Amino acid sequence: MIWPPLKAWTSKSAVNGQICFVAINYGGKLLERWVVLMSVLDSSVLVKVSWSKLIDPFIWECGWDENNSSNSSKLINNEYEIISEKFSYPSSDSGLSIPIKVDNNIRPWFANI
Repeated sequence: MIWPPLKAWTSKSAVNGQICFVAINYGGKLLERWVVLMSVLDSSVLVKVSWSKLIDPFIWECGWDENNSSNSSKLINNEYEIISEKFSYPSSDSGLSIPIKVDNNIRPWFANI
């Protein structure tokens, strides 16, 4: 899996009732890498996920899977760090900042098929 992370992700289990997320920020080095994800439908749902969990295909899927039929309505909070909105600043390469900078270094949403 490439680093920095792609922007579109689907959780295999609902996180606070949400499954589709945008990777708005990331950081860390090697085994300490992390990604901040914001729900597509509810921007108040923000989670900080370790890179090792994000690339686990049993936990997360790259891209948005609208047909994902999650049985769980909420993951245990200690599995992911639920964060507040004050940490929701997008990375400079997210393409989500206002004003949007025209830059060739914006991360892609999806993997090339």
